[in-house]
Amino acid sequence: MERAASPRFTSTVVDADPRDGYWITAVDIDGDGRTDLVASGLTRGEVVWYKNPGGGSPGWDKRVITTLPKPVAVDAADLTGNGRPDLVICHDYGNCMFNCGPRDGKISWLENPTAGGLDGAWRQYPIADLVATHRIRVGRFTGDHLQLAALPVVGPEGGAAGVNAPIRTMIYDRPEDPRTDGGWAGKEIDGARFRIIHGVVAGHLPNTPRPDRDSFLLASAEGITWLGYGDDGRWRHQRLGTGVPAKRSHEFPDHEFSGSGNLAVGRVAGREYALILAVEPFHGDTLAVYVRPEGEVSFATEWQRRELEVYPRPDDTHDAVAHHVVAADFDGDGDDEFLVALRGPEPVQGVMYYKFGPGGEVVVRERVTTGSVARLAVADFTGDGRLDFATTSYDTVGYYEVDDPRIEIHVNDFGKPGPAAAPPGGDG
Repeated sequence: MERAASPRFTSTVVDADPRDGYWITAVDIDGDGRTDLVASGLTRGEVVWYKNPGGGSPGWDKRVITTLPKPVAVDAADLTGNGRPDLVICHDYGNCMFNCGPRDGKISWLENPTAGGLDGAWRQYPIADLVATHRIRVGRFTGDHLQLAALPVVGPEGGAAGVNAPIRTMIYDRPEDPRTDGGWAGKEIDGARFRIIHGVVAGHLPNTPRPDRDSFLLASAEGITWLGYGDDGRWRHQRLGTGVPAKRSHEFPDHEFSGSGNLAVGRVAGREYALILAVEPFHGDTLAVYVRPEGEVSFATEWQRRELEVYPRPDDTHDAVAHHVVAADFDGDGDDEFLVALRGPEPVQGVMYYKFGPGGEVVVRERVTTGSVARLAVADFTGDGRLDFATTSYDTVGYYEVDDPRIEIHVNDFGKPGPAAAPPGGDG
């Protein structure tokens, strides 16, 4: 067996003073063939676009798209049909997940103006109000038309009661003309089975009831779950694993968290959808692998869970927080590797790189960056046929702050060039 490559990335600062940090998305905003970055944070509320200069060069031009109260998650899709990706964003989130009311939680879309010039104004249109919406995905979930799935983090009661209450997940149909001030028509996906959804993967998953439609892998207080639309017109779900038992948070001592907090699924040892890597529970310290049973790809039965490690608590004030996971083929060998974003403080901070063998055993484990990381975005930013990644610091006033928040790209210096496919529908 060929020895696995040791990961090497060269870091370039995109923004040395973002003054905020939570979300980051990789998307070609202006259609020039180079993947740009969209980032936002919960404090200042600016949603910004960084234009890729190409070749891994510094000098990413920053443009403010809009400013919103408490923007959380962003997804991109061409909603108007002009070939440019528009942005969908959830915002007006409330003070935090423990203190959001029934009027907190809005979803809007922003029309991309770059077909008429890079500095055009982005117009905002309403989609819906939904308490504590924390994750969103655009896809084709029940039919051939574009839809938006909205997944709150707490129940519709909001506040402390909502943290332990079932979440109301929704799906919204894009209208024929999305440029409407009347919002989008919505239907409930589920209102009884999930609590604290924090991680979402969406895509065409094989051997599901409708593999031609997008379905979900969710990380929630219940663990890891497949959720999708069935042939009978009903939503189906299957638990793949239950995650960790309830454990008390030192940062939120009034609350216990269970299950899973984030996930990515990847190809390992030539088997597609072979392994899920999860951080557990919500804002958790535990890293676990879920290995798919032998045979055909199946999301209809439990996967075998094995705990890999528990990150050490960094000090008496903070928990060890692993916040995000992505999977992609960074070394170019045809299998996926996994990145885990660690919020901090040191020594539990930066990005951990993992490569696995066929049984979920760790083949490579290295820390490849050292700064605070809230989220990751994967793309070939240089155009050399190798996948790179971008990071944004976790910097939110009133919760967790760092001295030197920044947005960076980390250019792949070790992988074999090839068709560089970013993870489909991943949470990054």
